[in-house]
Amino acid sequence: MATLIFEDGRQATAEEIAGLAKTHRIKVEHRPVPATLAPSLARDLLDDATIAQLLNEIASDDRYPSRDLIVLHPTRPDNEQLASKFENWHRHPGDEIRHILDGGGVFGVIVDGKRADLHVEPGDFIVVPAGLEHNFRLTSERRLKALRYLSGSYGWLAEFTGRAA
Repeated sequence: MATLIFEDGRQATAEEIAGLAKTHRIKVEHRPVPATLAPSLARDLLDDATIAQLLNEIASDDRYPSRDLIVLHPTRPDNEQLASKFENWHRHPGDEIRHILDGGGVFGVIVDGKRADLHVEPGDFIVVPAGLEHNFRLTSERRLKALRYLSGSYGWLAEFTGRAA
């Protein structure tokens, strides 16, 4: 289950996480990854056919017009290049929606001028609302498989803010 750590090192209570959801529209819930997906998700890298199969097996959500699956792993040649891109602070014109299927990471968010880190793992479903400054960092394992939902037709457009990582 996702945990939220404030910049002073304190772990957020369930009430504080609920407060963030209410005041900043950050949504965090747990949606277990179907056990039937385990054989495919256990592979380091996935080919296009396997990704298409996984997308067909995972229930879609009519609120989001499209989705894809991001696969990061140390054996991927451009893994560090992609990972470092996500580490830069940015915001989006639409909600950023992720369902973590494998691996993990940390969403850094800026709320009330302060940084908080939301640690996510398999089964965590998160919505970072449009306009909220955030970044994403991989864990030391450097791997992630996440379903990415799109909330609008403008694609994965990011406005980088220039805040130091």
